[in-house]
Formats: sequence, C-alpha cells, structure tokens
Amino acid sequence: MRPRGERPGRGWLLAAGDVSVAVGLFTLIVAVRRLLALPGTAGKLPASNLSLEVPWLALVGFVAVVALWLGGTYDEPLASVKGRGGLLVSALVAGGLLLAAYFFAGRAVPRTVLLVYVPLLSFAVGLWRSFAEVLAPIGTRAVLVLGSGEDARRAAEALRAGQITGHSLAGWSESASLEDLKGAEDVIFASDRPEDRPRLVALLERSLENDFDLWILPGLADIVSSRAVTRSLADLPLTPVATRGASFLAFAWRRALDLVVGVVLLAAAAPILLLVTLAVVLGSPGAPWIRQRRVGLGGREFLLWKVRTMQADAEARTGPTLSGRYDERVTRAGAFLRRTRLDELPQLLHVVGGSMSLIGPRPERPEFVAAYEKEIPAYRLRHALKPGLTGLAQVMGAYATKPDVKLRYDLGYLFHWTPFLDVFILLRTIVTVLKGSGI
Repeated sequence: MRPRGERPGRGWLLAAGDVSVAVGLFTLIVAVRRLLALPGTAGKLPASNLSLEVPWLALVGFVAVVALWLGGTYDEPLASVKGRGGLLVSALVAGGLLLAAYFFAGRAVPRTVLLVYVPLLSFAVGLWRSFAEVLAPIGTRAVLVLGSGEDARRAAEALRAGQITGHSLAGWSESASLEDLKGAEDVIFASDRPEDRPRLVALLERSLENDFDLWILPGLADIVSSRAVTRSLADLPLTPVATRGASFLAFAWRRALDLVVGVVLLAAAAPILLLVTLAVVLGSPGAPWIRQRRVGLGGREFLLWKVRTMQADAEARTGPTLSGRYDERVTRAGAFLRRTRLDELPQLLHVVGGSMSLIGPRPERPEFVAAYEKEIPAYRLRHALKPGLTGLAQVMGAYATKPDVKLRYDLGYLFHWTPFLDVFILLRTIVTVLKGSGI
C-alpha cells in the first residue's frame, strides 16, 4: 500500500538525500579509480574518461531518484522496501539507466565503476533511509475496509494484527457503508456483490474530494481485465485506484503537447479556418462563429467558440437540444464541417489558452451535464480532466454512442492513462478526420 509521511515534505527530504548519496558515492568511486588500478583492469582511469562536471553529476542524481521512484521506495516504510529488495532493484535500474544515458550522449561508463557503484548505492541509500526514518517517520495510516466475504475478513484481520507495516485497521464495514469514511486515510473496497457497485462509484467520486487513497481487492473479472497486480495486503492482491490521467505528470505532459502541437495546428489551420468561415457566411445568414457555455475542468463553465453548423435560430423554439445524424437544422455546409470536424477548429484557441486540451472528454453543455449527473453514476469523474478537442470516446465510439458508453471510454482514459495512449488517440483522430467519420 502507499503510506504518506506524517511530516510535510518527507518525500522531498528523501529525494534530496538520495541525490546527495548517489552523487557523492559516484564521485568517490571515480576519484578512487583515477588513483588506483583495480585487479583485472588495464590501469588507472584516465581523467578524460569520465567527467565529474556539474551537468554529469546532476544526471547521476536524477537517474538515481527516477530509479528509486520506479522501485516504489518513496511509497512504503523502509522495512517493507527492504523486505522485497526494493533498494537493490532500484540500484540495478539506476545502473542501467545511467549506462543508457551515457551511451546516448556518446560516452561510456567503465564497467568497474558500475560494478562497484550499484551494490554500494543500494547499501548507502539504505543507511541514509534508516537515518531519515528517525528524522521524518512515515507514521501509521488508518485503513477502512469496506465489504463482506472472506477477502474482506482476511484483510481486516491482517490489519488488526499489525501484519502490514505502517497501517492499522480503522474499521470494517460489511455493509460497505460510506458513513465511516471520516478519519480513514486509506480505504479498501472488498466486495464483488452487484448491490455494492453503486457504493464503489460513490467512493470513486469521494476519493477525488478527500484525502484518502482507494484500493480494491480484485475479483477474477477485475484481475483478467486490468494490469498485473504488484501490491499485496498480507497475501491478498491489492489494486490501487489511481486517476492517472489527472496526475501532475499527465497534466504537465498534455500541457506541453497542447502548446507545441496546438500552436503548430493553429498556425496551419488559420487559412482553412478563413475558408470555412467564408463558406458559412455565404451558405446561410447569421454569425459564422458562435459561443456556447460548456463544462470544463472541475465542473467550471467556460464559453466555447465553434463554427456555426446550424441555422442561426436553431434553438429559438426548442432550447438546448442534442443534434442527431440527420438533424434538419444542420446547414449543407455544416454537415460537411461536422463530418470533417472542421467546425471545431476554433477550439484550438482554447487549447493554446489552457481551458481545453488536445485530448480529453468532450466538453458538454451545462443543461446536458446536469441531466447526465442525475442519470449516470460516476459522470462527475470526467470533470477531473480538461475537456479535449479529441479523446478516446470520440475516436472509438460511433455517432450515436450513448453518453453512458462514452463515459466508459472517458473513465478508461482517466484511470489507465499513459503517454502512449495519447499518441494512439492523436493517430486515430487523423484517421477519423480523413475518413470523414467524426462524431
């Protein structure tokens, strides 16, 4: 499981110490090799062979922190990390990453340096982490178990018996009640009963608003449909419910993508947008662009620009109404613009401005959102992401795909985001636009 330190800044303290240990150890080993010829080597290490300048040492520290983060050593008590060999594995990964980084930079790390550095890094980081445990103890997190059945009972008993370092049992609710959430820092959902699924949806929504981590003891269907389980509670598999798409890394990646790709697309689309605007003006009376209220990140509303594809007074009688494939209100030019998605080109202004992203759930109108939130469980979760110009639901669904089905795509993106998924969506968007099958 993933405890959080009781003291603010514990993670930064650990990372700073790890950098100091890695850089200091690497410098010491290189200095010794320059002075001594080890058995089995051709001689002393030439001063020009391995630079100790600041950029290279910064690389050594950065690689060490990345390896320790990948090894999950910032998420668990030291005893748990040592028990599964996390420090040694992280040191091996650090050695491999360092070798690769130097290789791509056109340099090489002598084998003797790596052979000494890797095991000593594991040992030295272990010493530092033991001292850090005294400076900033990780503390104990209160865990609430929700659900009935054998798995829930075994999880509660393991926590009650103190078998999980850094965790204690805050309570066990067989009815999967949400009334006991107060004071819980971790929540484990352990129920495969259909009647408890609405409570899981409520937990997902609450986990975005409260300071607790949500975990699931997966059943067979969960196991075969999700990633490999790499955490456990005693001997039980444990799956974290993480909104990967709403993480800092995901937001930073998409913002960089929005600025780099969005600016290029906006510049390239300017002439096309001019022609599209002219076609709308000549095709039907009314302003060529319209602004509509849409719901964005965190449920906040914003005004969205679109090229008009309907008659100017399309909603004068009906009010906000969803458009169908053969909607009579759509103009001849508008039908073409919708198929090719050219009507959405003005939204590139929102992408560059920051209220939208290239990739994310489709921004819906407040009137529809209010209805969907009442009818569809977990619909509010899609607002953990910025709305997107394109998204998984847009490229995988069909024109008549129902909102609850589109939500499954949006939540799949939210909980299983990777940068490669973004690349896949962008490529599928290109295909969709070229085929003229936009939704």
